[in-house]
Amino acid sequence: MRLLIRYLGYILLISALFRIIPIAAGFIYKEPTHLFFTSAAISIALGLLLLWYEKKLDGKETPLSLSQALMLAALAFIVLSAIGSISFLPSFGYNFLDACFESVSGFTTTGLTLYSSLGGLPKSLLLWRAETQWIGGIGIIMVFLFIISRLRFHSGESAAEAQAEATAALYQSQGFPQKLEPSLKNTTKNVTLIYGGYTLLGIILLSVAGMPLFESIAMSFTSISTGGFVVSDSFGASNVQLAVLCLMMLLGSISFIAHNSLLKKKFREFLNAFEKNVFLVFLLVAIILALASYRNIRVVLFELVSAFTTTGYSIAEISLLPHIMIMLVMIGMVVGGGIASTSGGMKVSRVYSIIRSIPWLLKKLCSPPHAVVPFQMHGKSIEESDLVMVYAFGFCFVALIAIGTAIFLLLGHSFLDSSFQVTSALGTVGMQTMELAGVHWLGKAVLMIAMLFGRLEIFPFLILIRMIFRR
Repeated sequence: MRLLIRYLGYILLISALFRIIPIAAGFIYKEPTHLFFTSAAISIALGLLLLWYEKKLDGKETPLSLSQALMLAALAFIVLSAIGSISFLPSFGYNFLDACFESVSGFTTTGLTLYSSLGGLPKSLLLWRAETQWIGGIGIIMVFLFIISRLRFHSGESAAEAQAEATAALYQSQGFPQKLEPSLKNTTKNVTLIYGGYTLLGIILLSVAGMPLFESIAMSFTSISTGGFVVSDSFGASNVQLAVLCLMMLLGSISFIAHNSLLKKKFREFLNAFEKNVFLVFLLVAIILALASYRNIRVVLFELVSAFTTTGYSIAEISLLPHIMIMLVMIGMVVGGGIASTSGGMKVSRVYSIIRSIPWLLKKLCSPPHAVVPFQMHGKSIEESDLVMVYAFGFCFVALIAIGTAIFLLLGHSFLDSSFQVTSALGTVGMQTMELAGVHWLGKAVLMIAMLFGRLEIFPFLILIRMIFRR
């Protein structure tokens, strides 16, 4: 527990540094910056307080377990969202719930918004709003791991082993099933290079395509993180700009493990990346089905890429689209992108595992009781315990959608709006069929909880709730 408190303190200290960008924008555009300084000061003060408290604790320091790492990830997103909401307070008339909603939507890379118009908002706030999604996309835990892996510790061999165990647990808590490189130090370096490199690529391509520099930076932040926040009311992007955004969304939804193959110039390995190819097949099938009933290629391509990558950009009124198109958008929001990517949803590999397990289950049921029927996928044997975890995750995902939809129905909303908004929140997509500013506070709270569950992939949040109730 001591290590958990210490790491949370360090994460709060690191998060304060990200206010430099909106503060610089505030000075450039001559806008107030006091709230950014305030939130940075609170983050630093709280981080130092946690570090001081950790030193006062008695008892032996134990390595950070995977469950504690998952709890740390959940706590980090909750605390950072709460502190980050300070900057949004004036634009919401100092309504903390609404400001917190916008902050949670940013850090979870969802993109749902309570703003009816972005026209009167300061550019520094819009840039901070976009940056929260960039921070949430890579995961503040990964930023922390990158920094801590650069440091050298001289506390003895046992302390170094404990440090290694703790960082490995934190790495797994961010949804990475395996290391990109043999060492965690090189892994975090490569993740940072890939994420930063694609962000810079997006800024350059959007600028070349004619988008102003401010918008290029903000839209690169929100596209590579598959977040979906925009910086203007009129999303009047040209076809070239939309193509660049589609490319950025697709890059964000592909696993960092596959991108690492590109970084190491293993092009054949990248092209043969199984999960990436399954994702592209799912997307292609959805596009073909949509074009059969709706011939606007521009809208179909952009909306479905945005939905399947769980980004949430939209150039059309969702509620006015054909029902088959809305259904495909919702399927995309549930499926999501790849594991160890910035996208949300159930993830392609889990959905594909469930689909492939159906004939395996039929074969198992038709076999003699003691027959061994291995479950194989893409030439690899999958343990039944791993399959149970996939089923448990899928059940929790569907159950949360059902519970959230029921609450919205009780609040008086239609089934389409209720199911769509809850699915959008849990899938961290951000597409909207209704204005959320006037939703009852309970509905906003439900969507906030759904966004946190979706970004943290359900189990870290459940572990945190279990710990609270046990205590």
